[in-house]
Amino acid sequence: LKPLSTLLTKLIPAEANDETRRAKSLQTCSKRRNLSDKMASQLLPLELIDKCVGSRIWVVMKGDKEFSGTLLGFDDYVNMVLEDVTEFDYSGNHTKLPKILLNGNNICMLIPGGEGPVNA
Repeated sequence: LKPLSTLLTKLIPAEANDETRRAKSLQTCSKRRNLSDKMASQLLPLELIDKCVGSRIWVVMKGDKEFSGTLLGFDDYVNMVLEDVTEFDYSGNHTKLPKILLNGNNICMLIPGGEGPVNA
C-alpha cells in the first residue's frame, strides 16, 4: 500500500494552491471514511452463523439430506454441531437425533430460524 500523501499528490495537481489541495484532501479522506463505515456495517458470513448459535437452523446438504436443529457451535470450516435434530431426506422420511456433527464441506445452504421442509 502507498502512503496517503503519495496518492494525494497524484490526485491533486502540483500547481494547485494550498487551500485547493487541503479541500481535495479532505474530500478524499471523507470518501474513504464513508467506504470504511459502510464495510464495517456489513455482516460477514461467519458472523451471521455466530449469531445463530443457540438458535434453530435449517441446513441443506449436498445429496439428499436436510437437517433442522439447534446450533451448538461451528468452526472456521463451518463444521457444525446441532442438537435436538430432525433429519429429512427427499423421499419424505424424517428421523429424530439427539446430536449430530455435520461436515462443512457438504453443506450447501443454511437457513437461520428454519424448521426444515414444509411437507415434513
